[in-house]
Amino acid sequence: MTQPPQTPTGPGWYDDLQDPTLLRYFDGVVWTTHTTPRRSPTAQASTIGRATPGVIPGTAGHGQYGEHGPGQWQGGGVPPAGYNAYQEGWTTTRSDQLPDGAVLAQWWRRLIGRILDIVVTLVLTVIAAAPWLGQATSSLSDFLDQTARAAQDGTAPPDQAAFMSDFLQAAVPITLVGIVVSLVYELVFLTTRGATPGKMVMGTFVRRVEGPGRLSVLTVLRRQAIAITTALLNLVPLVGILASVLRFLDPAWLLWDAKRQCLHDKLADTVVLLRNPDA
Repeated sequence: MTQPPQTPTGPGWYDDLQDPTLLRYFDGVVWTTHTTPRRSPTAQASTIGRATPGVIPGTAGHGQYGEHGPGQWQGGGVPPAGYNAYQEGWTTTRSDQLPDGAVLAQWWRRLIGRILDIVVTLVLTVIAAAPWLGQATSSLSDFLDQTARAAQDGTAPPDQAAFMSDFLQAAVPITLVGIVVSLVYELVFLTTRGATPGKMVMGTFVRRVEGPGRLSVLTVLRRQAIAITTALLNLVPLVGILASVLRFLDPAWLLWDAKRQCLHDKLADTVVLLRNPDA
């Protein structure tokens, strides 16, 4: 008469009771959902099991794989992510993958998504700041006409200080409107959807590095801090040059960062991930 299968006495990889081509991990209390395919041609006669907590494969006195042979997790508890019995213990981890399995968005997806968002916010800013845009355009046009006429007639050019004063009277409100539009745009979409329209089109979303969850208002404000600061500094002569360098360095940082984080991501402790990595 066939003997009923006995419950293992210790954690380890054991014959799967439902599929003889697999091994299933027993954590010492219950059978887990972790399985791995066999590579041994004598799968039916396998006696693998009884992992010893704390024993590290390859330690002295146990040969290359320790006393339990190849393919067994010997650290106790559930095997870590990436562990695969019969494949020399560990599978290759993707360089674009976080420890929890989330996949980082490629730089080109982020770039195209950002361009789409800029187009949207620019249109909204033009609509909201239309009165000041007309004033700035008129001031610039008058200055250029006066400069050309002075060069043609050989007279004194127009006062540049007066022109800058008139131009800034319009430029400052336009900049403030642009900041408000961009800030509201990011706040609304990131706190409710986790992604702006541009990111949605490109199949990406924003998440805290520590794990899933809705983004807080404070996190979104921290992501916008660099953009707001550089926009304001651009209004200041000479200082605007340094602001432009920071504005360029912010998105470029992801090209060499391990988590593909821009500077604003690092400031807010966020990452941009693919919504459907396998799509």
